[in-house]
Amino acid sequence: MIKLLIISDDFTGALDTGVQFASNGAATYVMVDSQINYKNIASNVEVVVIDAETRHLNKEEAYKTLFSIVSEAIKIGIPYIYKKTDSVLRGNIGAELTAMLQASGSKHIHFIPAFPKMGRTTEGGIQFVNGVPLSQSVFGQDPFEPVRHSDIKKIIASQCETEVTIMGTEINELTSSADGILVYDSVCNEDIENIATGLMEKAEMHIIAGCAGFASILPKLLKIGGERPLVPEIKANMLVACGSVNPVSVAQCNDAESKGAPRFRLSPEQKLSPDWAESCDADAFIDKLNASCEKNPMVILDTNDMEDGENTTISAHKRGITSAEMRTKITSVMGRLLEKLIDKGFDGTILIMGGDSYIGFIRQAGIKLVSPICEMDCGVVLSQLKYKEKTLNVISKSGGFGKEMLFSDLSEMLSKLNEGK
Repeated sequence: MIKLLIISDDFTGALDTGVQFASNGAATYVMVDSQINYKNIASNVEVVVIDAETRHLNKEEAYKTLFSIVSEAIKIGIPYIYKKTDSVLRGNIGAELTAMLQASGSKHIHFIPAFPKMGRTTEGGIQFVNGVPLSQSVFGQDPFEPVRHSDIKKIIASQCETEVTIMGTEINELTSSADGILVYDSVCNEDIENIATGLMEKAEMHIIAGCAGFASILPKLLKIGGERPLVPEIKANMLVACGSVNPVSVAQCNDAESKGAPRFRLSPEQKLSPDWAESCDADAFIDKLNASCEKNPMVILDTNDMEDGENTTISAHKRGITSAEMRTKITSVMGRLLEKLIDKGFDGTILIMGGDSYIGFIRQAGIKLVSPICEMDCGVVLSQLKYKEKTLNVISKSGGFGKEMLFSDLSEMLSKLNEGK
């Protein structure tokens, strides 16, 4: 029986939230299609996670998508619905929370946006990243979707007219009486735990929103889960597929390269040409990549430009390619290269950075269902998925997550797991 429906706007977000339940023993399905026939879901499944892929839609389309999903969930009687939001508030948060309110018939939705373990905190309705106001952080400089405001009220107001109330960290009389979106402050995990406990005591957990930080509190509160799953047998050699332009991911690639990991970069011409991925030149590129993966514990496939190389954005604009089209082309090429690499016999663990890159591969390979297993680190998720006759172990993370030496730490962890340590 489905106890909880989680709706994410991108794929890595769906996984880093779903894994909070899967790692606690709950039968958890992560679906890559928002059109779901619930009758086909096994009766033992407790948590369904939908990647609605609304991050890059306009606010009207995002609203319609969320309204449809929530309306159906209410109709079939799913008791708890959770809107997974981005921890740095990208996407159509205001439009989507409004859709949840209106589709559910609720007078308010409780929104806890902080993720203290990852340095995302909320104080006085302002979102901070490692103590820096959100719009002044690296996420304010993102070339595709820069965050313009740190004030959560302003972010929501740019997308909808729904009333927003800043609640602080306290559960009080407004918790049950106020209308609209109720935003809670949190600077530590204890704040989140206290808020969640207070909402549960007031029976106010049915329509809620937040990132993976809030979701991690829910298995115990909602009594979802069972025996924890075993970590599967996993190969020590790792291919890092970086499709994220976030400076955090770039720094992680640089660190791994400085420690000896071979780095294969795609040129602007290659990245922007899905036809190239079907060419003999691409086949030769894959052969070299596969040979390197057989010889090295870690290899990087990177879509970022070299500092002194040709700029992909400039190249795209010269060819009349919009930013949205550029993103689609790059993820399509990355997805196809990964598929061809696996077909060539790659036998290892894949680390994919960025939800767009992961979903590009998923769609290219025709995969419909992904099973999260556990977190290798905070926000770094190990999942299994079926591709043709193979079971693939894939690690994923959001582009902005993790410390600089994450890749080398993961490589060492895989080696120890492979040795039974």
